Amino acid sequence: MRILILSHGHPELSMGGAERAAYSLFQRLKRDPGVEKAVFVARAEPQAIGHSAFFGSFRGRPDEILVSPPQVDGFTFQTLGYDVLKQLVGELISSIRPDVVHVHHFVFWGIEIFEMFKRAGVKVVFTIHEFAAICANFGQMVKVDGRLCHAASPAECGMCFPTMSAGKFFVRNTILKSLFADVDYFVSPSAFLKGRYAAWGIDDERIGVIENLLDPDVIARGRLRVSTGVIPAQSGETGGGGRVVIGYFGQINPFKGVDLLLQATAMLPESLRLRLEIRIHGENRHFKDTAFGARIDSLLADTEDVVRLMGSYRNEDVSDLMAACAFVIVPSVWWENSPVVIQEAKMAGRPLICANIGGMAEKMNAATDHLFTAKSPGALAEVLRRILERDTPVAPTTLNHLALARADVDEDYFDEHSAVYRRLLDANALSLVPAPVTAAFGQVNVDDSAPYGNSVATVTVKRKARQPRG
Repeated sequence: MRILILSHGHPELSMGGAERAAYSLFQRLKRDPGVEKAVFVARAEPQAIGHSAFFGSFRGRPDEILVSPPQVDGFTFQTLGYDVLKQLVGELISSIRPDVVHVHHFVFWGIEIFEMFKRAGVKVVFTIHEFAAICANFGQMVKVDGRLCHAASPAECGMCFPTMSAGKFFVRNTILKSLFADVDYFVSPSAFLKGRYAAWGIDDERIGVIENLLDPDVIARGRLRVSTGVIPAQSGETGGGGRVVIGYFGQINPFKGVDLLLQATAMLPESLRLRLEIRIHGENRHFKDTAFGARIDSLLADTEDVVRLMGSYRNEDVSDLMAACAFVIVPSVWWENSPVVIQEAKMAGRPLICANIGGMAEKMNAATDHLFTAKSPGALAEVLRRILERDTPVAPTTLNHLALARADVDEDYFDEHSAVYRRLLDANALSLVPAPVTAAFGQVNVDDSAPYGNSVATVTVKRKARQPRG
């Protein structure tokens, strides 16, 4: 098999979980004797490529390619440079000759990439990482007033964005669903995410639930730590002055719940705060000069006796950083799908504190982990109180088991991905191939009011005959 992994960023240039998941799969594919060739293709800004061409290799690696595609409309995700994108995709196909393209995001590429690969005879797999196709509010399924959104419809979406009619959301849905017909198989890392897309209109038989893979180096470090017996017991010994250390890992933005964590910490009485240390691993660069950034600064001032800002970190170091914590916390305020940090915490043998919504809740271990009511600083403060007051920490043998179990199951996740590719390449697996569609959508007219930055004022839908595919 020849596999092309298509990502919306390179993890060395963009630290999102989807990029890391895509790259981890690529790394594992390279080691598989059944894979003739694996290539990682990541969207990048033109300045990252270093010259005026659309293509460049990352660090001179011939199997890691950076591409700068044309700008994408922020409402429908259609490319604003169809002919250029078609040429770029054609050059990738002619040079790599993939049997399968596994797409890990389309928002910076353009929704038409599915059709372009499909028409060239390449089998198309798409891993869904969030709700971008369903929700125009940054793909979060959170209403613009901050409330969780439980279902989407043109009427309800129009209420979130009063300047855009329900009709425009209807057309948006039609465009995205029609071009999703060119995907041969969808992969969802959580059952929750699959359920949302099935309710939206994707046939649930075309969606398989397969967890993301972890970086092989993270797995190797976790195994080494277990084999050398250096995973510490869950106790205050990991922090200065006998404090219990709770670690946050990830981006600092309005959706990740760092402000909620700081609020909960501020609610604790001084006697408990003396026993707690919160380590925040991440940066706030994009929100530093915003209202959210000011809110974080104010909360940090209120919790400076407890909170330590650790700054950014390399993915290679995450296992060691997590092992220095008693717990890893994921306080997100949106329906997370399957945060990579949860899988990394399991690999580091760390129990979790997690919001009780979305794909996060289904990843929890009832014997070791703690759930709290999402978006409630009071509920989180109560969980922190119970942890700080209890006298029965999780045994080191249990933590070792967590790490080894996550390491072992990664191979199963890879086998499930490989099985999808093999089924698609089997000429008899017709049940996985969607019925042909006859609609192709054309140019959009843009204005400046889109939730993602580039909007659509009107959408011109062009229909033309298409040859059936089998």
